[in-house]
Amino acid sequence: MSMPPHEPSFPPSRQDYRDLIDHHYVIRGLTFAPLILFPIALKTGALYGSLSMWTGIGMNLSILLTCLTIPLAVPVMLRDRRRRWKAAGRVAIAISFGILSTVRIIPLIQDLASGPQPVTVTSCTSSVADREWRSGRRGSRTTTIYQVYEITMQLADGSTHVLDISLQPQDSEPASSLAVYDTLYDACVTHPGQTPMTLQVMPRTWRIIEAHLG
Repeated sequence: MSMPPHEPSFPPSRQDYRDLIDHHYVIRGLTFAPLILFPIALKTGALYGSLSMWTGIGMNLSILLTCLTIPLAVPVMLRDRRRRWKAAGRVAIAISFGILSTVRIIPLIQDLASGPQPVTVTSCTSSVADREWRSGRRGSRTTTIYQVYEITMQLADGSTHVLDISLQPQDSEPASSLAVYDTLYDACVTHPGQTPMTLQVMPRTWRIIEAHLG
């Protein structure tokens, strides 16, 4: 007599749950990739120059890939009522990250495809301004106050563009990024209102790829 095919017990056992997800190490790893890449980008990523474009695209692309966890979580929700809230949370996080990264990555890719455009800055001034950084979970959030140079650039077409730059650049930034920072600092902080600049700027994200005095 043939035996009926094995069917998982209901509710599924812990081993059933592990069998469902353990072979998806790559997808599970992508869930945590943003938690690793984001602080690395803050500390070592280029703020200016062409590398800043690739840094932004790479980070947002890794976040976008977390949407691949949705097919994993849905079967778990259907099989195990006790774990549905965990699966639902995973789906919600993946969708939120996916939407946010999509909104951010589209203009980056468009800028990369079209390339930078020249912008003439007739004068630039700066002031020290306070900014807030919030971290932690709801109920235990901490707020850090830090200062930046808020620079105001008067463009040749009559418009104004405001940009924050740090009081001091990060030592880990590449030379091309530091070169842009030094130019902005010289024109806007050291010699405000009297030093014109020529910038190569990505039009949608306004990332500065190159900056030269005069």
